[in-house]
Amino acid sequence: MLLAERYRTSEILGHGGMGEVYRGCDEILGRPVAVKLLRPDLRDPFAAARFRREARAAAMVRDPHVVAVYDFGHSNGEYYLVMELLEGRSVAHELALRGPLPPDRAVGIVQQAARGLAAAHRHGIVHRDIKPDNLLIDVDGSVKIADFGIAHSPGGTITPASSGLILGTSLYLAPERALGQPATPATDVYALGCVLYQLLTGRPPFEGENPTVVLSQHVQATPTVPEEVPAPVADLIRRMLAKEPAERPTTDEVASWAFADPRNARTAELPPPPLRRNRRAVFLALAALLTLAAAVIIGLLTAQDPGTPPAPADVAPSGAPRQTAPPPKAVTTPTATASKATTRTPPATSAQPTATTRTPTASQTATKQPPGKHKPKPRKTGKH
Repeated sequence: MLLAERYRTSEILGHGGMGEVYRGCDEILGRPVAVKLLRPDLRDPFAAARFRREARAAAMVRDPHVVAVYDFGHSNGEYYLVMELLEGRSVAHELALRGPLPPDRAVGIVQQAARGLAAAHRHGIVHRDIKPDNLLIDVDGSVKIADFGIAHSPGGTITPASSGLILGTSLYLAPERALGQPATPATDVYALGCVLYQLLTGRPPFEGENPTVVLSQHVQATPTVPEEVPAPVADLIRRMLAKEPAERPTTDEVASWAFADPRNARTAELPPPPLRRNRRAVFLALAALLTLAAAVIIGLLTAQDPGTPPAPADVAPSGAPRQTAPPPKAVTTPTATASKATTRTPPATSAQPTATTRTPTASQTATKQPPGKHKPKPRKTGKH
C-alpha cells in the first residue's frame, strides 16, 4: 500500500489497542520506517482525534529513549502515523524468551525507560500506559518508549478518562487511577515499578481473576518482594509502588539511582524520599539547638562557683581508676562546646581537663564538706 504517494507498507509488525504497525519505506528519503494504521473498526471521528493526539504527544518529545515520530496524515481512507523503525523486540517479548532477568539487566531497562518518561514529563505529557509491550529494545540494546495512544498532554480535549472512564492496563494501573483520580507523572512511575517487579520475578506485582480484583489490590494490598531480589533494588520497587503518589520518586530520581554502570545494582542506594529528608533536617536543627543550650548551661554552672576545686576523679593516684563524665548523647560540634566551657573557667582551673567543669555532681560533693573536716589533697601543677 502506498500512502500519501510516499510511504509504502509491507509486512505487519504488530498490533496495538488502536492500530496495526507495518514495516514501511519512505520512498522520498529512502529510509525504513514503521507505519501505524488506525484499525478499521475504529475509523470514527473520536478515534481519529485520539490518533492525532498520539501523534502530537509523541512528536513533542525528542529523546533517545522515546520512539521518534516523523509524520501523520490521512490518505486513501487511512489514518497513518509514521515512526522510527526499530529492528529489535519489545520488553514483553524479551521476558517471554528469557524469563525473569538478572537485577542489573532489569534495572538497566527501567533506567532507560525512566529517562524517556522524564523527557515526556518535562513537556507536561503523562504516558498513562507504561507496560512491557510499550517498551521496545533496539538492536543496540537501547530501550525506547512507544505508543502514546492514551497519553495526556497539555491542552488536551475531553477524553473518556476525563469523563470518568479508566484508560490503561489493569496490571500496571496506579491506585489513584483505579480510584478515578487524574493521572500525574507519579502514575507513570508506579507503572514502571510494576514493570521492574515483573522483570525480576516473571509476573506483575498483582494478579487476579478479573480486572476488578487486580485494581482492588493496587489500592489496598502491599506487594511482596522475593528475598532473592537485592535489598537496594527491593527498596526501589517499594518506593515506586507506594500507594501515595507524593511518596514515589520522580523519573529523574529513578534514572539517577539506576547508576551509570548497572553492574553496581547490589551496592547502589536510593536517595531518601522527600518526607524523610524533611524529618532529617528538623532532627539536625533540634540537635544543634540542644547542643547550644547545653553549652550555655554548662558555662553558667561553671561561672557561678569560681572557687570550686578539681573533682576528686582528676586528682586520684596514678594507679586508681579515673572517672570521667558520660559523653553527651547528641553533640554536633564538640569542639565549639568545649571551647565555650573553657573560656568561662577561671585561670586557677583552666589547666584542668574540660570534663572537670562538666561534672556538677563531683563539684557539689566537694563544696558540701564541712569546714575543717576535709584536707584537700595537693593540687597537681601540670609539670612533669
